[in-house]
Amino acid sequence: MSEQQTTGRLYGVGLGPGDPSLMTVRAVEVIGAADVVAYHSARHGRSIARSIAERHLRADHIEEPLVYPVTTERTDHPGGYRGAMEEFYEEAAARLAAHLDAGRTVAVLAEGDPLFYGSYMHMHKRLADRYPTEVVPGVTSVSAAAARL
Repeated sequence: MSEQQTTGRLYGVGLGPGDPSLMTVRAVEVIGAADVVAYHSARHGRSIARSIAERHLRADHIEEPLVYPVTTERTDHPGGYRGAMEEFYEEAAARLAAHLDAGRTVAVLAEGDPLFYGSYMHMHKRLADRYPTEVVPGVTSVSAAAARL
């Protein structure tokens, strides 16, 4: 009798327009229950997404900073900017897949909504066909600004 290995679940978690009090209840629940919290940042290491969700991070969370190789500067990558970013997204997806294969739940934090100009879509495209996924919508800055006005 063989044991069936279960994989982890991948979440794309929308954090809303920047104010931590505008995160959805579902986003807070998913972050709280996750084993791994991943977030994008520039090479300086500061992540706006992480700062929004910070009060919900636990000491025992495994954090996976996904550090862009290039943002506004030039790159000497043989494939140029596009090649550097493609390589980065493939490597980041492989890192997250290792956690998912180990049965860990992975929450990828996204400013605003994960699929509205969010980097999560690059992870979803590479991983959703292999792992159970859920996208947790977030309020976009466009919607928040219109509501505020």
